[in-house]
Amino acid sequence: MNFKDVLKKFSNKYVIATLIFAAVIIFIDQYNIFEQGKSYRKLRKVKKQVEYYDHEIEKQEQTLHDLKKDSALLEKVAREQHLMKRDDEVIYILDKQE
Repeated sequence: MNFKDVLKKFSNKYVIATLIFAAVIIFIDQYNIFEQGKSYRKLRKVKKQVEYYDHEIEKQEQTLHDLKKDSALLEKVAREQHLMKRDDEVIYILDKQE
């Protein structure tokens, strides 16, 4: 097969129309191959976020269950994280400055 035979096959109007249609769909269309790649990367990122937040929800639900079950843990968390105190106590907060 030489160049003239290949050129003869591609000079058919149906082949030319098909090639133009394929080029438009692949490169120019609104949903071209580049946009599909962007959408796929965005989808993977969102799926990772969903997985992360599902894991965080499970951890928070477990913590909530533990806090409802154990009053000593509830008091510990209230004192350490929320700086709550009993009526007869005084809390001093020391701030480290470097």
